[in-house]
Amino acid sequence: MKKILVLAFVLVLALSGCSEKKKAGESVTEEVDSYAEDMNDTLGDQFSAPSEAVTKAVSGTWIVADSEDTYELKTDGTGRKNDEALTFECGFDDEKNITLKIKMDGSDTEELYAISTDETGYGIRLTALDGGGNLYLLPADIEFLDVNDERAKGIIGKWSDGNGNIYQLNDDMSMEIIGDGGSTEGSFSVVEDKSGTLLMRIVVSGGSLEYEYTLNEDGTQMDLVSPGTDTVHQWTKE
Repeated sequence: MKKILVLAFVLVLALSGCSEKKKAGESVTEEVDSYAEDMNDTLGDQFSAPSEAVTKAVSGTWIVADSEDTYELKTDGTGRKNDEALTFECGFDDEKNITLKIKMDGSDTEELYAISTDETGYGIRLTALDGGGNLYLLPADIEFLDVNDERAKGIIGKWSDGNGNIYQLNDDMSMEIIGDGGSTEGSFSVVEDKSGTLLMRIVVSGGSLEYEYTLNEDGTQMDLVSPGTDTVHQWTKE
Protein backbone atom coordinates (compact mmCIF):
# COMPACT_ATOMS: atom_id res chain seq x y z
CA MET A 1 0.00 0.00 0.00
CA LYS A 2 2.87 2.39 0.63
CA LYS A 3 3.11 5.10 -2.05
CA ILE A 4 -0.04 3.94 -3.84
CA LEU A 5 -2.40 6.34 -2.09
CA VAL A 6 -0.14 9.32 -2.60
CA LEU A 7 0.55 8.47 -6.23
CA ALA A 8 -3.18 8.15 -6.93
CA PHE A 9 -3.69 11.56 -5.31
CA VAL A 10 -0.98 13.03 -7.49
CA LEU A 11 -2.46 11.65 -10.72
CA VAL A 12 -5.95 12.83 -9.85
CA LEU A 13 -4.64 16.33 -9.27
CA ALA A 14 -2.78 16.26 -12.56
CA LEU A 15 -5.79 15.11 -14.53
CA SER A 16 -8.14 17.61 -12.92
CA GLY A 17 -5.84 20.50 -13.83
CA CYS A 18 -5.19 19.63 -17.46
CA SER A 19 -7.44 22.32 -18.94
CA GLU A 20 -6.76 25.09 -16.44
CA LYS A 21 -4.49 28.04 -17.19
CA LYS A 22 -1.32 27.62 -15.18
CA LYS A 23 0.52 30.28 -13.19
CA ALA A 24 3.40 30.00 -10.78
CA GLY A 25 2.79 30.04 -7.05
CA GLU A 26 4.80 29.83 -3.85
CA SER A 27 6.22 26.39 -3.07
CA VAL A 28 4.32 24.34 -0.48
CA THR A 29 6.33 21.15 -1.01
CA GLU A 30 7.68 21.05 2.55
CA GLU A 31 4.19 21.48 3.99
CA VAL A 32 2.74 18.71 1.78
CA ASP A 33 5.57 16.29 2.58
CA SER A 34 5.28 17.17 6.28
CA TYR A 35 1.58 16.32 6.19
CA ALA A 36 2.43 12.87 4.79
CA GLU A 37 4.93 12.35 7.61
CA ASP A 38 2.25 13.27 10.14
CA MET A 39 -0.11 10.77 8.51
CA ASN A 40 2.60 8.11 8.83
CA ASP A 41 2.69 8.73 12.58
CA THR A 42 -1.08 8.34 12.75
CA LEU A 43 -1.70 5.49 10.28
CA GLY A 44 1.52 3.55 10.56
CA ASP A 45 3.75 4.25 7.57
CA GLN A 46 1.09 4.20 4.85
CA PHE A 47 2.34 7.32 3.07
CA SER A 48 5.59 8.31 1.40
CA ALA A 49 6.63 11.87 0.71
CA PRO A 50 4.39 13.13 -2.12
CA SER A 51 7.32 14.87 -3.82
CA GLU A 52 9.12 11.51 -3.86
CA ALA A 53 6.08 9.84 -5.40
CA VAL A 54 5.96 12.45 -8.17
CA THR A 55 9.68 12.03 -8.82
CA LYS A 56 9.19 8.30 -9.30
CA ALA A 57 6.16 8.89 -11.53
CA VAL A 58 8.11 11.13 -13.94
CA SER A 59 11.27 9.02 -13.92
CA GLY A 60 12.08 7.36 -17.22
CA THR A 61 13.22 8.17 -20.72
CA TRP A 62 11.03 10.61 -22.62
CA ILE A 63 10.98 12.00 -26.12
CA VAL A 64 9.75 15.55 -26.71
CA ALA A 65 6.87 15.60 -29.20
CA ASP A 66 7.66 17.42 -32.46
CA SER A 67 11.33 17.57 -31.48
CA GLU A 68 14.49 15.48 -31.55
CA ASP A 69 15.16 16.14 -27.85
CA THR A 70 15.21 13.33 -25.30
CA TYR A 71 15.04 13.57 -21.52
CA GLU A 72 16.23 10.88 -19.14
CA LEU A 73 15.00 11.47 -15.59
CA LYS A 74 16.20 9.25 -12.74
CA THR A 75 14.66 8.66 -9.32
CA ASP A 76 17.66 10.28 -7.60
CA GLY A 77 16.86 13.65 -9.20
CA THR A 78 19.60 13.51 -11.83
CA GLY A 79 19.24 13.05 -15.55
CA ARG A 80 20.16 14.16 -19.02
CA LYS A 81 18.71 16.23 -21.83
CA ASN A 82 20.24 14.63 -24.90
CA ASP A 83 23.94 14.54 -23.92
CA GLU A 84 23.77 17.30 -21.29
CA ALA A 85 23.54 16.49 -17.57
CA LEU A 86 20.79 18.00 -15.42
CA THR A 87 19.22 17.88 -11.99
CA PHE A 88 15.51 18.18 -11.24
CA GLU A 89 13.09 18.52 -8.33
CA CYS A 90 9.38 17.77 -8.11
CA GLY A 91 7.06 19.58 -5.73
CA PHE A 92 3.86 21.53 -5.21
CA ASP A 93 2.85 25.18 -5.03
CA ASP A 94 -0.05 27.16 -3.60
CA GLU A 95 -1.63 27.49 -7.06
CA LYS A 96 -2.33 23.73 -6.87
CA ASN A 97 0.38 22.96 -9.41
CA ILE A 98 2.44 19.81 -9.31
CA THR A 99 5.80 21.22 -10.31
CA LEU A 100 8.98 20.10 -12.04
CA LYS A 101 12.09 22.27 -11.74
CA ILE A 102 14.96 21.49 -14.12
CA LYS A 103 18.49 22.90 -13.91
CA MET A 104 21.09 22.09 -16.54
CA ASP A 105 24.59 21.47 -15.22
CA GLY A 106 26.77 24.55 -15.58
CA SER A 107 23.78 26.88 -15.87
CA ASP A 108 22.40 29.27 -13.27
CA THR A 109 18.96 29.24 -14.92
CA GLU A 110 16.16 26.99 -13.68
CA GLU A 111 13.20 25.94 -15.79
CA LEU A 112 9.91 25.60 -13.90
CA TYR A 113 6.93 23.63 -15.19
CA ALA A 114 3.50 22.51 -14.03
CA ILE A 115 2.96 18.78 -14.62
CA SER A 116 -0.26 17.30 -15.97
CA THR A 117 -1.06 14.02 -17.69
CA ASP A 118 -2.35 13.87 -21.25
CA GLU A 119 -5.47 12.26 -22.71
CA THR A 120 -3.63 8.98 -23.40
CA GLY A 121 -2.58 8.51 -19.77
CA TYR A 122 1.00 7.86 -20.93
CA GLY A 123 2.32 11.31 -21.80
CA ILE A 124 3.20 14.26 -19.58
CA ARG A 125 2.45 17.87 -20.45
CA LEU A 126 4.85 20.40 -18.96
CA THR A 127 3.38 23.91 -18.87
CA ALA A 128 6.07 26.58 -18.42
CA LEU A 129 5.59 28.72 -15.31
CA ASP A 130 8.54 31.00 -16.00
CA GLY A 131 7.70 32.35 -19.44
CA GLY A 132 9.48 29.60 -21.35
CA GLY A 133 8.08 27.14 -23.85
CA ASN A 134 5.80 24.23 -23.00
CA LEU A 135 6.94 20.61 -23.45
CA TYR A 136 4.98 17.47 -24.27
CA LEU A 137 6.84 14.33 -23.16
CA LEU A 138 6.05 10.83 -24.45
CA PRO A 139 7.59 7.59 -23.17
CA ALA A 140 10.49 6.46 -25.34
CA ASP A 141 9.92 2.76 -24.70
CA ILE A 142 6.41 2.36 -26.15
CA GLU A 143 4.86 2.63 -29.61
CA PHE A 144 1.44 4.23 -29.91
CA LEU A 145 -0.82 2.20 -32.21
CA ASP A 146 -3.42 3.63 -34.56
CA VAL A 147 -6.81 1.88 -34.52
CA ASN A 148 -6.17 0.84 -38.15
CA ASP A 149 -3.04 -1.03 -37.10
CA GLU A 150 -3.49 -4.80 -37.34
CA ARG A 151 -2.42 -5.09 -33.71
CA ALA A 152 -5.18 -2.76 -32.47
CA LYS A 153 -8.11 -2.49 -34.87
CA GLY A 154 -9.93 -5.51 -33.44
CA ILE A 155 -10.71 -3.73 -30.19
CA ILE A 156 -13.06 -1.16 -31.74
CA GLY A 157 -16.72 -1.84 -30.99
CA LYS A 158 -19.08 -2.64 -28.13
CA TRP A 159 -17.97 -5.03 -25.38
CA SER A 160 -19.57 -6.46 -22.23
CA ASP A 161 -17.81 -7.84 -19.18
CA GLY A 162 -20.43 -10.27 -17.86
CA ASN A 163 -21.20 -8.04 -14.87
CA GLY A 164 -23.68 -5.80 -16.62
CA ASN A 165 -21.13 -3.23 -17.82
CA ILE A 166 -20.85 -2.15 -21.45
CA TYR A 167 -17.72 -0.63 -22.98
CA GLN A 168 -18.07 1.25 -26.25
CA LEU A 169 -14.66 1.83 -27.87
CA ASN A 170 -14.73 4.25 -30.81
CA ASP A 171 -12.28 4.73 -33.66
CA ASP A 172 -11.56 8.32 -32.56
CA MET A 173 -10.12 6.84 -29.30
CA SER A 174 -13.10 8.03 -27.25
CA MET A 175 -15.07 5.58 -25.16
CA GLU A 176 -18.17 5.24 -23.00
CA ILE A 177 -18.63 2.93 -20.03
CA ILE A 178 -22.28 2.10 -19.27
CA GLY A 179 -23.26 0.43 -16.00
CA ASP A 180 -25.99 0.35 -13.39
CA GLY A 181 -24.89 3.74 -12.07
CA GLY A 182 -25.11 5.47 -15.43
CA SER A 183 -22.52 6.21 -18.11
CA THR A 184 -18.98 7.57 -17.97
CA GLU A 185 -17.17 9.08 -20.93
CA GLY A 186 -13.45 8.82 -21.37
CA SER A 187 -10.71 7.93 -23.81
CA PHE A 188 -8.36 5.04 -24.43
CA SER A 189 -5.02 4.43 -26.06
CA VAL A 190 -3.28 1.33 -27.34
CA VAL A 191 0.48 0.81 -27.26
CA GLU A 192 3.08 -1.90 -27.66
CA ASP A 193 5.99 -1.89 -25.24
CA LYS A 194 9.58 -2.84 -26.00
CA SER A 195 8.93 -6.47 -25.02
CA GLY A 196 6.11 -6.74 -27.57
CA THR A 197 3.30 -6.66 -25.01
CA LEU A 198 0.09 -4.97 -26.15
CA LEU A 199 -1.35 -2.55 -23.60
CA MET A 200 -4.59 -0.59 -23.44
CA ARG A 201 -5.02 2.34 -21.08
CA ILE A 202 -8.47 3.65 -20.19
CA VAL A 203 -8.61 7.27 -19.03
CA VAL A 204 -11.63 8.78 -17.25
CA SER A 205 -12.04 11.81 -15.04
CA GLY A 206 -9.96 11.23 -11.93
CA GLY A 207 -7.55 8.55 -13.13
CA SER A 208 -6.62 5.76 -15.52
CA LEU A 209 -6.30 1.98 -15.69
CA GLU A 210 -3.85 -0.01 -17.79
CA TYR A 211 -4.30 -3.58 -19.04
CA GLU A 212 -2.34 -6.08 -21.05
CA TYR A 213 -4.77 -7.40 -23.63
CA THR A 214 -5.13 -10.31 -26.04
CA LEU A 215 -7.85 -11.00 -28.60
CA ASN A 216 -9.00 -14.48 -29.58
CA GLU A 217 -8.72 -15.57 -33.21
CA ASP A 218 -12.15 -14.40 -34.34
CA GLY A 219 -11.99 -11.14 -32.36
CA THR A 220 -15.05 -11.88 -30.24
CA GLN A 221 -13.32 -12.14 -26.88
CA MET A 222 -10.70 -9.94 -25.22
CA ASP A 223 -8.75 -10.89 -22.11
CA LEU A 224 -7.38 -8.02 -20.04
CA VAL A 225 -4.83 -8.35 -17.25
CA SER A 226 -3.54 -5.55 -15.03
CA PRO A 227 0.28 -5.61 -15.27
CA GLY A 228 1.80 -7.38 -12.28
CA THR A 229 -1.37 -9.34 -11.44
CA ASP A 230 -2.88 -12.69 -12.45
CA THR A 231 -6.50 -11.49 -12.54
CA VAL A 232 -8.07 -11.84 -15.99
CA HIS A 233 -10.99 -9.61 -16.99
CA GLN A 234 -12.88 -11.11 -19.91
CA TRP A 235 -14.84 -8.94 -22.35
CA THR A 236 -17.17 -10.31 -25.03
CA LYS A 237 -17.98 -8.41 -28.21
CA GLU A 238 -21.64 -7.51 -28.61
